[in-house]
Amino acid sequence: MKPLSAALAPTISATVTVIICTLNRHALLVQALQSVRAQEHPESVAVDILVVDNSPDANARFVVEQVGRGPGLPVRYVCEPEPNISRARNAGIALADSDFVAFLDDDEWCEAGWLASLLRTAADSGADVVFGAVLPEFPGGPPEWDPNGRTYERRMQLPEGAIIGIDHDERISGRWIGTGNSLLRRSTCQLEHNTFALELGKCGGEDYDLFVRLHGQGLRFAWSPSAVAHEIVPADRTSAAYMRQRSFRAGQQWGAITVERSRAPWLTAVWIALKATIQLVLVALLWLGRRLLTPGRADRTSTKLAEIRGKLVWWRLNRSGR
Repeated sequence: MKPLSAALAPTISATVTVIICTLNRHALLVQALQSVRAQEHPESVAVDILVVDNSPDANARFVVEQVGRGPGLPVRYVCEPEPNISRARNAGIALADSDFVAFLDDDEWCEAGWLASLLRTAADSGADVVFGAVLPEFPGGPPEWDPNGRTYERRMQLPEGAIIGIDHDERISGRWIGTGNSLLRRSTCQLEHNTFALELGKCGGEDYDLFVRLHGQGLRFAWSPSAVAHEIVPADRTSAAYMRQRSFRAGQQWGAITVERSRAPWLTAVWIALKATIQLVLVALLWLGRRLLTPGRADRTSTKLAEIRGKLVWWRLNRSGR
């Protein structure tokens, strides 16, 4: 590996494990792995990659072995046969004996300098968790209802190392913090084998649940716009109907996690019901106006309506994932 220039190298001596959890997406996994294996890093930093295969038949083993040959960062493989993303991530954490853990989804690939940027931001800001930018790629073309793809991107107009909170500000970013393209400081985040809640591993929200807990403990979150990952968005995920369903479930996840992690669950539940009801009325009026004047924009508003509806029925979250 070529050493990074002094301007890029963070003043840090550490070990890092990049965890990629995967399930039956071999072609995308190859792209993700190749992009991470090509990362340059300072000589004072030791990096390895750990692929956690969440398929019952360990079908990604051959792919990982093939990509892992030749020059590049070393790759390890482990299979967690029970499909559950929390189990997969927990299995990765259990095997990652390193100072930092970075997560990249198997449908993402990272630009050159991605890992160095995450590490530099962690060193300069002292943050416990660093989130990088996620930019969507649409092989079948962007959705007509969101031609710029803003709904799918994590892009914040904030400087490198800016400290961010847990609440989603849609004026700053279309999507909010998640495990994909993140770096966690192992010591302060207290990463253990049961870090991610198993009961959320099939229905989703397990990463947001973790960040809610970490934020509640007073840990600092920082933003790294130069740590860029690209997410491949297939055509079946670009329809407005799909996004409405996803937004509804996200609203349920947010409501369930917010109530369950609250010190006063019943008061929090009442607050959510009141706030969501007011939001529902206001956004419904906005949706109606946009539907009459600009039909294309109405589809984006309808995803917000679906999210609010989900918040109102958070207790009906289907944790089986079906």
